[in-house]
Amino acid sequence: MVKNEAFDFGHIAFALLLLFIMQVNGQKYPINARTEADSVLHVDFSFPENWKNNTSREILLPVKIYRTRNETPSSPILWLSGGPGQTNLDYVPPPQLLKNHDVILIGYRGVDGSISLNCPEVSTAFKGKGDHLLAQKSVDNIKNAAKNCADRLLNEGIDLNGYTIEQVLFDIDSVRSFFQIDRLNLLSGSYGTRVAQSYAKYHPGKVNRSVMIGANARGRFVWEPGIIEEKIDDYNDLCQKHPYCSSKTKNLKKTFDNVLKELPESWLFVPIDRGKVAVVAFGLLYNKKTALQVIDSFLAAEQGDYSGIALMSMAYDYVLPKMMVWGDFFSKGMIDYDPARNYRREFTSSPFVLGSPMSALFMDVGEIWPVKQPPSNFSEMDTTNVETLFLNGALDFSTPHEIVQNELLPFFKNGELVVFEGAGHVSDLLYKKEVITGMERYFLTGKAQFRQFSNRISFEIKNGFPKIAKISVGVLTIVVLLLAFLLYRFIVGRIVKDRRK
Repeated sequence: MVKNEAFDFGHIAFALLLLFIMQVNGQKYPINARTEADSVLHVDFSFPENWKNNTSREILLPVKIYRTRNETPSSPILWLSGGPGQTNLDYVPPPQLLKNHDVILIGYRGVDGSISLNCPEVSTAFKGKGDHLLAQKSVDNIKNAAKNCADRLLNEGIDLNGYTIEQVLFDIDSVRSFFQIDRLNLLSGSYGTRVAQSYAKYHPGKVNRSVMIGANARGRFVWEPGIIEEKIDDYNDLCQKHPYCSSKTKNLKKTFDNVLKELPESWLFVPIDRGKVAVVAFGLLYNKKTALQVIDSFLAAEQGDYSGIALMSMAYDYVLPKMMVWGDFFSKGMIDYDPARNYRREFTSSPFVLGSPMSALFMDVGEIWPVKQPPSNFSEMDTTNVETLFLNGALDFSTPHEIVQNELLPFFKNGELVVFEGAGHVSDLLYKKEVITGMERYFLTGKAQFRQFSNRISFEIKNGFPKIAKISVGVLTIVVLLLAFLLYRFIVGRIVKDRRK
């Protein structure tokens, strides 16, 4: 089939608009240390690729230390970012934390170091086969691509068993030991909270205090459909209290159900893939601003305007396939894989409205990914006395506060949960002034005192996805017509010129 370049340009334009909206043993000494403006220290550490293999080769991991100017600082803060499959070096600590603490960022092995577990095979497969991303042939294609990637990495001499959460703990403790730090403060988000939990479990005497934002509990790298639906119910409760939203629907969950069941094959020239819509919708529901965009698009679609839905379907191909270093994602994220479950079949046939599209898409890769997983975090026999503060948004689809309350707090004898109304996942909280102030107070004193910030929910979107889609089509139409007119003038001009000759 001949590729339509104009159509592909339209895809790219839509996707860019959406992106615009979304905003130890064997310790080795570091090499290549350098400073940046006398405030940030960069160090490359040489570590074994597999801490449990005495003959393992060495890999390099970068470490970044934001240094406080306080001459008598408190315990340093170690940052652990989300993912897995994403960098741990992007966090920029706010000045308030740097008043009393150095802030340490240790690159995640498999992403930030000399070895990256890139899987272009998987990125290509994530674009799907056919017209439904979550069809069996699409999911099987992803699984086959993951196997091909794992085989290639192993043939390249990479020891995949060296890239688990357990191995990250050795990296952390080696850096702590090298800099002669008695006790660390831990600040973590999402996936990083699983690393923090494991470190507190195995090294409790080396942790001063721990703050977890959007904490992920044991087994919860799998998103369960029933829990997702409960969060949609939470938004519906807010919707029914809002004049604009309640005038559009009497049941937001029913709106989602109606739209997903009645999706057309396309809007104008843009194809609509139900699976891609579901995956993008779930991902955008993580955070308040993008969640409201999703709801606005579904409200419009129920009235027959599928432009915003088409924008979401289109953007998938440009966002999710390259969102992660997929080899690292599988090596760490499959710690919760259960071989007794067929995730695609179970979740796509779920009676719940949205199901669990992300887990349906990739969790079955655990069947073939060749990594021996260490024990998951806290089991029934584990408890910790580490002072731990859990911070959660009440509208967090990824790591709901109810899970933290029921499945994590019982293991943390000195744990406390603070829930922020009208907020979602990590990025809704991490840089909020009120949250930063409370975290700093907690690190210094152990007292959890937070002022709730204003987080008003308004379902009236000025520049929602439907509006953006229509404007984009209008602009593209004008560009195509202009190009056609210029081409016409050029051809006519050449004909006239030839006749004069």
